[in-house]
Amino acid sequence: MKKPPYYYRIPILMGILTIPPIGATQLGWYFFGKQRGFDCGMIVAVISVIIAAYLMYEKGWREDDDDY
Repeated sequence: MKKPPYYYRIPILMGILTIPPIGATQLGWYFFGKQRGFDCGMIVAVISVIIAAYLMYEKGWREDDDDY
């Protein structure tokens, strides 16, 4: 699979690092209370960081495209 252009990769990574943790925190807070919601958000945040690091370092999303 071909990687997307550099100007699409940065918003994708930002979305991976922000949307799931915030959503998990909000939903967990609503359904389970403050402490468990915060815990759910932290667990999802760790998973999001692992996914973003995999994309950046293993898939080469850090490097800028040389052919414009």
